[in-house]
Amino acid sequence: PPHSSPPTHTTLRHTSATPHLLAQPSHFVTGVTPEQLQADAVLQEWFASNFKSWQSDPENIIVPDVRAEKEAADAQVEESSNGIAVPPELASRNIRPLVGYIRLSGREEGSRNCYDLRNPGPNEPFFPLVPGILHGSDPTQNILSHDASSKVLVKTPWFEIQRELDRYHRRFTNRVYALTLYDANEADVSYHRSAQNKPEPTYQVCQDTMTITEVPPPPPPVLPDRTPILENVLVIPADLQLHPVAHAAYCLNFVRYHASKPIKLPIVSVNEEESPAMKRGGFIAYTSKTIECLVDEGAPIPEGISLECTGLRQKDVVRRDRLVMPEGCVIHPRVREDFLLGTVFGAKGGGGDADGEGAEADAKK
Repeated sequence: PPHSSPPTHTTLRHTSATPHLLAQPSHFVTGVTPEQLQADAVLQEWFASNFKSWQSDPENIIVPDVRAEKEAADAQVEESSNGIAVPPELASRNIRPLVGYIRLSGREEGSRNCYDLRNPGPNEPFFPLVPGILHGSDPTQNILSHDASSKVLVKTPWFEIQRELDRYHRRFTNRVYALTLYDANEADVSYHRSAQNKPEPTYQVCQDTMTITEVPPPPPPVLPDRTPILENVLVIPADLQLHPVAHAAYCLNFVRYHASKPIKLPIVSVNEEESPAMKRGGFIAYTSKTIECLVDEGAPIPEGISLECTGLRQKDVVRRDRLVMPEGCVIHPRVREDFLLGTVFGAKGGGGDADGEGAEADAKK
């Protein structure tokens, strides 16, 4: 039902967002348009005498579903949902932001304290945080792995990790992120827009012009600026542990990344329809789904390495020579030249004479 409002307006709530719509008189009289109703005074009087409640009945105001547009707008907000803007030189290299916090030494160590981080009580002002550690060397920053100060205790918001898992799934641990760490006492869910409840849109309906307009939501609260302790540290997620039942992130470590450090990139099959075996239901039984690569400084980090499947037949052995390397990316020298990727199995993938005989048989039929 409509809420209490001034005589000329009615406030409505609807699940879909729309900026400006007109009520349709054709819902009551077929063929009548809003323009005809506005221009004809006799028709307005007839509508007023025969359909007295049509202007005040919210069910007669047609509001189409525009969820696709809203989801697209939400996706744009999600790109910077943690309030961190990645520098252009990192964004051009296919590096996404990630936010975390420093763990307090002593108070947030050990099994019991880490359990409290993952499962805060209902009356605690905290949100789920996944414990982990930042480690590894970085010669560009004069950080050595054998130095005790190179290991930093961190805790990452659960929804930050889950957002990336939903987007990249298993490839999450094969990507490079720009990690920004704040002080442990500055952990506040208000800084993470993707984790906040979005208010339902509110509408106003003008009964004079029968237009519906969306009331803009209140502005978000202004939060004090935070000074990061470590900003835009290039890392690779490592040692991701998931809960055996809930499949939620249980522990996540980070390894520092630099141009001289190899990264394991996933292998993606392309041109499968050009393979006599795979187009008939065959598949590649991978012995290794990733391969170690080196990416040049400043070059984009690829999502994966393409595996050319053209001409593959059943029981063919697939090696690294079928990989198509993008510009600025090379296979690590310690990977052997005859490195085995997998073997083609599945349905019969004949070729040559067998395909020719099959084609002739089909032609005779």
